[in-house]
Amino acid sequence: MKRLFYTLCFFAMTMSAQAQVSYGDLFLVDYNMKINVSVEKDSVFLSLTFTSASRKMSDKPKLLIRLMDDIILSLDGQLLDSTSKSDGAVMIGNVAYASHHFITEAKFPIQREQIEQFNKGIKKLRLNTSPKYHEKEWKRDKIGKKLFNKYKESSSNSFEDKF
Repeated sequence: MKRLFYTLCFFAMTMSAQAQVSYGDLFLVDYNMKINVSVEKDSVFLSLTFTSASRKMSDKPKLLIRLMDDIILSLDGQLLDSTSKSDGAVMIGNVAYASHHFITEAKFPIQREQIEQFNKGIKKLRLNTSPKYHEKEWKRDKIGKKLFNKYKESSSNSFEDKF
């Protein structure tokens, strides 16, 4: 029951976010990744926030994206922030489990042509984290089309639109 509650809360938070796709759940597994699409002037960026109890992004972040047609996109990023956070401890029975995790943020420039390929779907992501890289694979597209649609929404959302 508790697991269902956390899953529903997590789902509600990700549905309300703009230009963002999340996967993983820090309550149930070891990581959570949020991917935002942002358009700044003439540039497009993927912003990643990676939260994990055991890993953090390296100083020179690199993201590999395998599309459904097996094309691989390689993106080199810039580390924006890396923090360590402790939320105290949880008592289960007579044992205290410490809640400690790393939060790292990076920004990856991406070409408009590359992000338009996301509409084909994303099969696999690999992020260089330390001590071991983070990898997530899907049989069906879960985030590619969502990121592409968020890109289209954010790229047409300028100050003068619909004034």
